[in-house]
Amino acid sequence: MEKFLTQCKRHRRLLGGAAILLAAFFAFACVWLTQVRGNGEKSRSWMINDQFSEFALIEDTVTQDFVCDRDLLHMGFAFRVQKAGDEGPAGVLELTLTDLDTGEVLATSQGDMSNILDTTEAYYTTLGLSQPVELTEAGQRHYRVTLTAHYTGEGRLLIGYTPQPNQAGLGLTVNGQTVEGMLAILGVYAQIGGFLTKFYWVIALLALILIGAGWWMFTSKKVPLHRMVFCLVLGLGLLFNMVLPPYAAPDEQFHINQSFTLASTIYDPHLPVAQSHIHSTLRRPSDVDPIVQDAETNVFTWQHIAKNLFTTNHDPFTATHDFDEYQVDSSYTMYWVSALGVLAGFLLRLGFVPTLFLGRLTNLVFFAFLSAWAVKKAPVAKGVFATVALLPMTLHLAVSYSRDSNLLALTFLFTALVLDLAFGPKETLTWKQLIVPALAGLLIVPSKVVYFPLMALVFLIPAVRLGRWSKAIKGGFVGLCLLAFLLGSGGQVLLGSFFSGTPETTASSQAAEPAGEAAEAASATASQPAESAAASADSAPAQAAETAESAPAAQEQAAPQPSTPEADSICYTLPYILSHPLDTFQLVIRSVVEYGDHYVKSLIGGSLSYFDPGVETAWTWVALLLCVLLLAWMQPAQWELPVAAKTLCLLAALACCGLAVLGCVSWTPTYYTTIYGLQGRYFLPVLPLLLLARPASFTLKQDCTRGLVFSTLLLDVCVVANVFLVILAR
Repeated sequence: MEKFLTQCKRHRRLLGGAAILLAAFFAFACVWLTQVRGNGEKSRSWMINDQFSEFALIEDTVTQDFVCDRDLLHMGFAFRVQKAGDEGPAGVLELTLTDLDTGEVLATSQGDMSNILDTTEAYYTTLGLSQPVELTEAGQRHYRVTLTAHYTGEGRLLIGYTPQPNQAGLGLTVNGQTVEGMLAILGVYAQIGGFLTKFYWVIALLALILIGAGWWMFTSKKVPLHRMVFCLVLGLGLLFNMVLPPYAAPDEQFHINQSFTLASTIYDPHLPVAQSHIHSTLRRPSDVDPIVQDAETNVFTWQHIAKNLFTTNHDPFTATHDFDEYQVDSSYTMYWVSALGVLAGFLLRLGFVPTLFLGRLTNLVFFAFLSAWAVKKAPVAKGVFATVALLPMTLHLAVSYSRDSNLLALTFLFTALVLDLAFGPKETLTWKQLIVPALAGLLIVPSKVVYFPLMALVFLIPAVRLGRWSKAIKGGFVGLCLLAFLLGSGGQVLLGSFFSGTPETTASSQAAEPAGEAAEAASATASQPAESAAASADSAPAQAAETAESAPAAQEQAAPQPSTPEADSICYTLPYILSHPLDTFQLVIRSVVEYGDHYVKSLIGGSLSYFDPGVETAWTWVALLLCVLLLAWMQPAQWELPVAAKTLCLLAALACCGLAVLGCVSWTPTYYTTIYGLQGRYFLPVLPLLLLARPASFTLKQDCTRGLVFSTLLLDVCVVANVFLVILAR
């Protein structure tokens, strides 16, 4: 026994990893057994004809000629039962589907009539086909479906039809007699089948590999924390990318348009690079896929993407097409990374789907690299930076086309580098050490001015480290950031949003010519707020484009009364706020009371994207992730930040949060009862900074940062599984 215990102690790392993997596999197996298995019958259908006001008695045979432009896997008909005494119809109902033009029998089916429900109202009963009938080419195909009843009793079957003409109907015959009208027919054109189980276990296998790798890095003292973060961000990002594919992130369709347009201007030699196309989008002519471009991901989205993941493009080389789709911004600063991935897809002649994923993956790699760099350079609170980088909402944005992917990476890196310059080991700084944080700041501010207060962190750097030009360097940096913002379109938007008092003019300044068109596309007025009201004050002319996607969610949040253009044009601009402070205060309080849980969930990742229906994860995971954040906040450090430094960090973070809220408030019409479109994810860029302000007494005695990172990995895997089940339930 003693020898056995000795061996267990010697191999505890291996045994511990095996136990965790076994528990994780058991959990995945239980989920598959109870939730996933049995969903292979999920199908997609459409009504070839959904009208039936009359019922025909099937004595012998019913024949319907019709046209169809989709595949047929099953066919459904509206039946009603006619009893003989207590006896319903019994026998076999035979179906034959033939090609009307050639007479070829395409599929058959037989069903037991006793399985048809006896109800007062007619319901569709689906009959399977012996083999799927697929379209061999685009267009319509002519069919003849024949239903033949072979009765064994006195009961009879009736079938619903409409006597009115129908475009799909080519002729109806009931018991040998020609009848005006068409049968009510439901066509099933897709079924998920065994793909669902295969896809689920691919996700589970990747998650198990990631858990195993995470355990090895957690227990190995040779793998530094920043490399562990880099690997976990990449691995978890891939899982989120598979479960929530392109177009699933907030307003991602407009961000995709932005990246594809930028890539197209480089790809097509006849177009000027980075030319603003706010009112339209440039892509290759065949870069269109209605299933993938539907933001409401479902199991058939996964199946379709899997089938098209390795397609190639056959458009003429360098050919682009102008699509009537809006973009986000007149500035392409935050889209160069993803655009380079898209451009690589163009040059490799990849199809639309693989090119979409390639652009997403370049954003993920960029975020993983910068966030790991931030963890490495942060002189304090490394656990905070690591944990925030691994939150589900952070990962969801990091692997999307959203400009927040690059923005989060840059804000994390800027914060860590400036803290390193201020409190790191080097006593004297060289100009080379100032280049990267300066570039990061000059990229952040023009993109979203609400994070301008972050630039105040440079005043933490001691003058002795910068030398005799300390004040000039700090003041010059802040001045350059301000100038970079004012030279962009965001400066005009900021002034117009807060002082014009007419959001309609703000929208027009944002979207230049197409502002009104964007509003019409969103079925809203030009004065409606944009996706990121926090960014409305800063970024760009096409916030009106973002209105199109975000309006439904924000409207659902605010639950206003029916609006008019006149009412929408009166918003909480700065003059209105100053003259109505009580109304503004009540607006903020009501928002916190009614939607405080939404703000927390959309900060952590309990509410991923916000289209209707959205992807909501259980509060259990959100609560556990909050506990991990709390523990990361309380981790001990080799030394404590000075009180003055903590105060400045807290004030800068609160100022950023306040500007984000103020931006949303400024877009809120005065008849709204809560703030329009505010989400917790707007506070993610400054969350590490907020968590730096910790009283020295709130400190744990033992450092367990690596354990917290591994715990976050496990919780992220649970969130991925939760998201999978949410989408499965659609």
